[in-house]
Amino acid sequence: MGRKKELKIEENDQNASKVDTRYYDELFKKIKDQESEEFNDSESLEALYSTILEQIEEDNSELKKCLYSYHVDYFLYKSSVENFSKFFTILTSNKELLEQLLSDTRTSRAYEACLMLIGNKTKSSSDSCPLESLKNSMIDLGDYFESNLENILETHNGIFSLRAFLRVIGNQDILETISNETNNKKFKKKEFNIKNVCVRIVPDDWNLGVYLKKFSKFLKEINLLEIGLDAELSPFVSLLLRKMYANYPDKCCSIIEKIHKQFVKKPNSFNSMIQDAKGSRFIESFLLASQFEILCYYLNENILPNIVSYTKHIYANYPIQTLIKHRMHNEPALVVLFDSLVENLTSIIDLNTDLIYKNYLIVELIEVCAKNSNLNFKNLIQTILDYFGLNTEENKIHFLRVLLVYQKLDDIQKESPIDQALYVLDLKPIASTIATKLIELDEKTINKSFNSLNSNELEYLATNSVGSHFVQKVLNLCQSKDRNVWIQSIFEKLKGRFVNISKNKSGSFVMETLWSVGTLKQRLMIVDELKMCEHQLKNDQ
Repeated sequence: MGRKKELKIEENDQNASKVDTRYYDELFKKIKDQESEEFNDSESLEALYSTILEQIEEDNSELKKCLYSYHVDYFLYKSSVENFSKFFTILTSNKELLEQLLSDTRTSRAYEACLMLIGNKTKSSSDSCPLESLKNSMIDLGDYFESNLENILETHNGIFSLRAFLRVIGNQDILETISNETNNKKFKKKEFNIKNVCVRIVPDDWNLGVYLKKFSKFLKEINLLEIGLDAELSPFVSLLLRKMYANYPDKCCSIIEKIHKQFVKKPNSFNSMIQDAKGSRFIESFLLASQFEILCYYLNENILPNIVSYTKHIYANYPIQTLIKHRMHNEPALVVLFDSLVENLTSIIDLNTDLIYKNYLIVELIEVCAKNSNLNFKNLIQTILDYFGLNTEENKIHFLRVLLVYQKLDDIQKESPIDQALYVLDLKPIASTIATKLIELDEKTINKSFNSLNSNELEYLATNSVGSHFVQKVLNLCQSKDRNVWIQSIFEKLKGRFVNISKNKSGSFVMETLWSVGTLKQRLMIVDELKMCEHQLKNDQ
């Protein structure tokens, strides 16, 4: 089977070089780069779409040229619902053409693009005609997938398109929601890329969730443990499992029980799979969808006895962090997992490593404590501070930000302000995230900590690449009653130092924050000081 796929890919690559896409490449790129005024107004753009749709509808060779263009994604992204609907209908109405296009690596990309955009298109229109057309196209595509499922799952292109179809039907799965939130924050200001689009679900009244049940029949006929390790099939099965859990939990139970029985027959398979790149993602979905009794079984038999090795493993940590994020907040049974993680925390975390996932576990545990009052937050903080506050001086360095904002323990209060300020240089990025979470949970201690710093120490923090980031967080997050008095004390301590801070790359960001939180009088204090050194600041640019 593998060799057959390789030959198909080679054949597609050879055909790709024979397709002349220059006309469409140039046309789409002009739209994408907005280089041509001709296509920047809606009427011209609409006329362009009409011309292209007529060309590709009448001639399959033109359709292929259009789909082979790497800029077709943006063309679809910018299209109106009506034009998008016409385009998608061309791709799905003819079964022979559908099979041909899905078998080609380049043309199959268009199906993925359409499916990633279709939910957004339906949300932006109230016109029933194009929406009904899109619904019919989705049904045509779903019927094709159902009737040809076995063949589709043997091809790389087919699996990718099928996964894109699953993503937009039924209720959204939890992991998909998190992915979209990340994309919204991370790629908001970057250049368009179809992979960064926020994928939305199609309307509920289209009733396309039934295809989940139809596809799930496939799971009853295969060895799911073998599939879970397959590089191409595992992501599809994992997604289908989560979608079934989100839409048909009762039906999902039978699939989970089947997987459980297969694991029981091969006791070592869980351990080997959770430490595999693809297998760990399969385990992640399996545990996320498991009913209470089965989840407890794997906690007691596999996860708790191996809690340190699993949590430190680059792949095995995924399922554990998923349980913390998505099930620990409302399931008392997972308190035992929390307690075990806290108990073994000092054996798991290591701020001297670049493997941030080990240390980010602290952030996850802090966050879930805010949602579940049954979890022992005090014990977590005590464990963290014991590890970072009472061990070697090197460990204290990495946890300065926690020392500054969480001064509840006697051992922390013994630290002198000057020592704290000098520790800044070697801080790791994860410490910033941890400290921020602690600030959000208990910001009352912030002003007390900062009041202990003198002017030299505060300036040192403000102009340090790591410390400046923390100062900004504190200034923005503090909401205490004496906020105005506290901020005034910060301005007074930094008076006469605004020029030096402004000239520093990191300090300039602190100055922006001071300006945003300061009163008019405090802003004038900054202006007066900077005006006196205007020439010096200009020369320093």
